[in-house]
Amino acid sequence: MDYMVPTACDVPEIELVHMETPSPLNPLGVKGLGEGGAIAPPVTIANAIADALAPFNAEFSSTPIKPEQIVMLVRDACNL
Repeated sequence: MDYMVPTACDVPEIELVHMETPSPLNPLGVKGLGEGGAIAPPVTIANAIADALAPFNAEFSSTPIKPEQIVMLVRDACNL
């Protein structure tokens, strides 16, 4: 209830800019791509959940965080 789901109307205009910086380390100028962008989102979500549950001393050491984990944490903190 406190946080509305953003809609297309809430997203600002995005200006896409391509900036090329070829690698000087090989003849093609290519760089490795890998999966670097897939690492941060789960941790960011886990930290947001822990922050929201700070009154319950929430700490998570692995992802993904399942709803059952949250319920158990709150239940244990409230001694239910």
